[in-house]
Amino acid sequence: MRTRLLAVLMTGSIVLTACGSEADKPITDTQRQWVDAFCGGVLPGLEAGLELRKQDPADFAAVKTAYLRLLTSNATAFAGAEKKLKELGAPEDDLENVHEQLVKFVTESAKSYGDAQAPVQALEPNAQFLEGAEKALADTNVVTSPEDLRATFQELQKRPKYSDALGKSAPCTEIRSKGQEVGQQ
Repeated sequence: MRTRLLAVLMTGSIVLTACGSEADKPITDTQRQWVDAFCGGVLPGLEAGLELRKQDPADFAAVKTAYLRLLTSNATAFAGAEKKLKELGAPEDDLENVHEQLVKFVTESAKSYGDAQAPVQALEPNAQFLEGAEKALADTNVVTSPEDLRATFQELQKRPKYSDALGKSAPCTEIRSKGQEVGQQ
């Protein structure tokens, strides 16, 4: 039961596997919070995706429940990340474009997952559920640039203090750990 969503979320965990430790300038508390908000927007959906994968495909009711939890987790986490990132603003002037792309990604993602909840809830828990749920999610998807998430991780990895912060952030560490768990399945 691999979903397109899991592929997007895994992009972040794969990129997070190589973290530097040398900082160009000390990272500020606000910059650390920005990194945590960034990873915190991705982590709940990754966890819910893992739970969905663990479901017995023949237990249609459990699959539906897990899929709805995936949608709710993503909608809530991305909306929370959007709010926090907007409050914090760009972590540095030269990361303004990266910040704007990330805010756009989490805003569009929150809307997409939120809008998919009612159509997925209306589906019968049967052998066609996953196909119908994936179609409903695709139909409500308004994410214009999913590659922005990968680009954001890559841009941050190029900067020693952010690479180090990604390595020390609790949500980012969890993403790495969950990503390794997916790789072992």
